[in-house]
Amino acid sequence: MNSNFDKRNPFTVPDGYFEDFAAKMASMTQTSMPSLPWYKKTKSWIAIAATLSGVLIGAKLLMPVEMASKAVAQQHTVEESYILSQMDESSLANYLCSTDAEGQTSNK
Repeated sequence: MNSNFDKRNPFTVPDGYFEDFAAKMASMTQTSMPSLPWYKKTKSWIAIAATLSGVLIGAKLLMPVEMASKAVAQQHTVEESYILSQMDESSLANYLCSTDAEGQTSNK
């Protein structure tokens, strides 16, 4: 089966092709790229900076609200603890039963 194929290479290379091949390739690849404007070069950095500043500003604006609500909740807890420490168990039970009874009559 292999005897049907000729073992000669059917392709030929022109004379002197590889002598200046390297110089031709170097001249073809050394074409300069067009320079991009500064805003296209820094577009992704500007987007990252805008996102980070938005997150930081949002956190700064929301932080005082969260801290104030914690302070108010803590203040209520202190006041409630003081009031509960001043009451005896029987008056507290009477108060809770009376408010529970009032809640049940208002729902009907």
